[in-house]
Amino acid sequence: MASPSPEQRIVFLHVGMHKTASTYIQKRLVKNRGLLKKNGVLLPAGRQQNNNLLEAINQEHWKPWRRWLKRAEARTCNLLVSHEALSSSLHQVCCDGETSHGQWLADRLHRCGWKLKVIGFIRDQESYLNSRYTQLVKRLAVRCDFATYTTRVMQGNTISECDLMILFKWLIEQPGIERVMIPFGANSDRHGRKHLKRPDPFQQLAEQLALPEAVINRCKPARSHNQQPGRLGVALALEISRYLEQYQPIALKHHSKQLRGGIERMARTNGWPAEPFNGLDSSIQQAIRHRYEASNAEFCRCFWPDVSWGELFASQRKEVCEPSRTSEVEDIELEACRQNIIADNLPAQLLIELPG
Repeated sequence: MASPSPEQRIVFLHVGMHKTASTYIQKRLVKNRGLLKKNGVLLPAGRQQNNNLLEAINQEHWKPWRRWLKRAEARTCNLLVSHEALSSSLHQVCCDGETSHGQWLADRLHRCGWKLKVIGFIRDQESYLNSRYTQLVKRLAVRCDFATYTTRVMQGNTISECDLMILFKWLIEQPGIERVMIPFGANSDRHGRKHLKRPDPFQQLAEQLALPEAVINRCKPARSHNQQPGRLGVALALEISRYLEQYQPIALKHHSKQLRGGIERMARTNGWPAEPFNGLDSSIQQAIRHRYEASNAEFCRCFWPDVSWGELFASQRKEVCEPSRTSEVEDIELEACRQNIIADNLPAQLLIELPG
């Protein structure tokens, strides 16, 4: 790839959404950072640097972005920033009460002679909410059941927001910004063309960076270890977080990472991921479809005018069965697992304050 001329400099923003293989994509980006830089695409070296740029947007702080633009200019590269939380940050309103964070960033880039291209992956809300709930429970960040969680999300203004017209209306209002929205896991592309096999998300992103096919094919593979802990892993995480919320809330605040690691190890040891968590029943499924139907249709008209939402995600919209519940025996086993996880992952001074 020829190095970009000053008139062609582009900031590529990979904005997620959450639960669209972002961790896998980011691992491959970092693993191939040197190859990408040689072909005109510079990216931050790790998660913390991307976090800093996300936080700079939230605080309307330009200096960190300016530093990265100067680095890219010095290497005659375009700049790529990848963070799944950008999808839920860029639509937020700046301190002036009018300008979106996305527009703020685009305006700043334009003043410096840079263009902006936004690349997003979009997932069907039914599968998204099921997967996002699993992730948040595993992180001990949610302690309610799935039905309660979905109700709260559908009411709006949560970290799991998935109304696409809320998330991306700002982008529709900025026609000067190039944008590509990729249907994640769909059986067709955004033009309605059928996939012969499920596309690789990293390759889909790389194609939007104008990288030659030969360069994309040379990119090293990577594996994502962001695995669902399964039905029993979710139940165990709920058991632990509810227990500690009642008896030792400080442990949830300061030791959730260690506890999460213990849950993940126990899930792998017991083979729990083989039975994935599914919180959807017919009632919840229909409520989700009804809530987002109009917004999804409008999103398609704006971003995917050649195809309907139902056509894109038909393969994922299967009829659901009543979700599995833990049995009495499993409940007893999970209580023992809870005690083991807590004993192995909390400091002694906190353990002595727990009952029993």
